[in-house]
Amino acid sequence: MMAVLLMMGSAAFAGGGFDIAIGPKVGYQTAKLSYKKADIKDGFSNHFTAGIFGRVTFGRLYVQPELMYFKTSNVFDVRFTGTDSDNIFNIPTGANVNLTLNQANLQLPILVGVKIIDLDVVSVRGHVGPTANFVLKSKTLVDYSYSATGDGTEQHGQSTSEKNETFNTKSITWGAQVGVGVDVLKRITLDINYNFGLSKVFEQLNTTTLGEYFDFGNTDYSRQNTFMVTVGFKFF
Repeated sequence: MMAVLLMMGSAAFAGGGFDIAIGPKVGYQTAKLSYKKADIKDGFSNHFTAGIFGRVTFGRLYVQPELMYFKTSNVFDVRFTGTDSDNIFNIPTGANVNLTLNQANLQLPILVGVKIIDLDVVSVRGHVGPTANFVLKSKTLVDYSYSATGDGTEQHGQSTSEKNETFNTKSITWGAQVGVGVDVLKRITLDINYNFGLSKVFEQLNTTTLGEYFDFGNTDYSRQNTFMVTVGFKFF
């Protein structure tokens, strides 16, 4: 990949016909694309993402690295395997547990694309490239219910554990993006990308500190596949 980028950059520099742009972009992630206003508003409210992008264009070809910040929240139906005396969450033995793992992430995609339509007013693009996803911070939220009297009446509780390195999933995971984009007046950009998770994000949870208290079952399948819709502005 690096060899391809270097060859493309060298060719552009030698020909003298390249353009460099940089700017901010904001958007949201979603499992399903929708044009409805309510769904878009919900996406910005609950799955907001923001960052910066750069673009080196030569002819119809371009390279676009990005740096995007976003949060993820994953809920697990787990089985508590510890005891009342040794667990840090103060959960009674035999409780039914839902565990939410909230994470702050930084994503670095490097996209290589081509302009399919290139006009002064509007241009349409297509691109593909690898992504590296870094976990910056984790927080674990535990909700549980249990029968305290034995008569079936349930009581509920909640416990939060702040960041602990051993609680993290993999600190870096790999993926790929493929998508399309539109530039309006050569300044405003709209990109719709699909993220393919190539790494199994949660397969190590049973071997972390959390795994000493909870049985996560089979997490080998856990790859994160989502759409990312972003709007950006090129400063120059």
